[in-house]
Amino acid sequence: MATNRLKEILDSKKMSFSELKKLLGEKDVKVNNSQLSLYSSGRRNPKNKKIWVIISEVLNIELQEIITDINAYLTIMAEISENSSEKKEGIENNLSNKMCCYQFLG
Repeated sequence: MATNRLKEILDSKKMSFSELKKLLGEKDVKVNNSQLSLYSSGRRNPKNKKIWVIISEVLNIELQEIITDINAYLTIMAEISENSSEKKEGIENNLSNKMCCYQFLG
């Protein structure tokens, strides 16, 4: 489980899980207070690691300020990078397929 300072940061900003949940909802991230509590205690991690990045964005801080364990930080960044690469590859394949169809039909 990732070592994090989420609860500490929320306390310093005088922010509740409910307020964080609302900010995340504005970014189309659906979590509940119980999930945020589990994440902050380190008892559970989000399946989609990008949630950590979005949390850092809505709190206006760097991800490294939340995730204090370097190995956990690197794992999160690697997973995000891997997901982005897969998505980019899928888009490129889709465009390539469309180009082939247009050339065939044209």
